[in-house]
Amino acid sequence: MIPLASIPLAAIVMAVGAPDSGAPATPPLADTLARLDALHARRDDPGALREARALADAAVARAPSDYGVLWRAARVLFTESDDKRRAESDRGALAKQAYDLAQRAIAVNPNDAAAQYWAALSIGNVGEGMGVVRALTSGIEGKFKRPLERATALDVSYDHGNIPVVWAAYYLELPWPKRDRDKAAQELKQALRINPQNLRALLYQARIANDEGHKDQARALLAAIAAAPVGRYDAPEERAVKKEAGAMAGGLH
Repeated sequence: MIPLASIPLAAIVMAVGAPDSGAPATPPLADTLARLDALHARRDDPGALREARALADAAVARAPSDYGVLWRAARVLFTESDDKRRAESDRGALAKQAYDLAQRAIAVNPNDAAAQYWAALSIGNVGEGMGVVRALTSGIEGKFKRPLERATALDVSYDHGNIPVVWAAYYLELPWPKRDRDKAAQELKQALRINPQNLRALLYQARIANDEGHKDQARALLAAIAAAPVGRYDAPEERAVKKEAGAMAGGLH
């Protein structure tokens, strides 16, 4: 038998301490986060969204207190909750899970816009499933406004200038007499100053114009959305807005 002391240390490490070459290596966390960002840019592809969910679930299990993991996982679940083809109960459950993940991210880092923004959008989807009046009377409004106010203060330009668009949607969805088209219009102007190509801002401007009886203005805005090329800032969002604008245009008389 060869004495252990006569065997070089490197050989011992290679023979005993080397990992099983048959086991796949876990990618660095930074690579996972980069992959989640790339998949978000293709989130209207069902396959991309399924991959994103699997990656997000695994990343949360692996790094349950990592800020970048938590807010991105919230973003994935919010995206799933925003799919109108899903059952309302499923959408509400997914939105609640997204909100909980975003709240965990906020607890880790309260000074970044991402977690605050996805918390607001996620609880907004919870409220949407409940109905506006019930949401207002059950405390959802405060849970929505507080993180959105914080996101606004931290980085109003986050997500391609969509924070003012979310505020505009809020002012437009409030029941009368709290609904405020003037405030919504001001927020949309700010959104377009941040991102002049923001199609959802144009869509909400068309909605306001139509509600106020300015049909020609609404048609012109909808035509501008239809003519806009896809891929200038967020292709899945642009495609979704184009679809909504087409449906709205078909209903104008």
